Amino acid sequence: MTTNNIFSRIVSLVSIILILSACSGASSFHAVPIDPITPAAEIELLDHKGQLFRLSDMHGKVVLLFFGFTNCVDECPLTMAHLKLALEQLGDDARDVQVVLVSTDPVRDTPSAMGKFLGHFNPTFLGIPGTDEQLAPVWDQYEIAVMDGGVTHSSFTYAVDKAGNLRLKIDSESNPDEIAADLRILLAEQ
Repeated sequence: MTTNNIFSRIVSLVSIILILSACSGASSFHAVPIDPITPAAEIELLDHKGQLFRLSDMHGKVVLLFFGFTNCVDECPLTMAHLKLALEQLGDDARDVQVVLVSTDPVRDTPSAMGKFLGHFNPTFLGIPGTDEQLAPVWDQYEIAVMDGGVTHSSFTYAVDKAGNLRLKIDSESNPDEIAADLRILLAEQ
């Protein structure tokens, strides 16, 4: 076999691999994909504005679910700030994304406290307060560990796609550019 022949076969093989990769439909997310993709559990509680929130009513939007509390001094405000900055990068497409903060501290996260906290980031962000009895099933459905009266909790954000499926776990270390890139992929899906 000649050198030209070997080179041609290598180029052909690499081309086939690249074509198959492009056709596979696999998008490269920065966040951790949830596999298998599963429907997001329903959340049906009053939001911080006193309106009934149903996750299923959000179909057609990408929903970012974060579980945290308003008296947090580090991770929760940092996550909300990163989500705010990510949405700003989306421009008009941000209207198709809903950020939801589900309380892990039912005692202190009153509707008023949640409204004040979220108002520092984006007036469209929604807070879901409630009692332990109302929130505990939601924490369980989303496998959120809540300890120490809510101040210790899981530290990621779920991305729910426009069809209502859990798609990504966004790590608390993700930066706004990575979050925005992942949101663009989810928003582009049919």
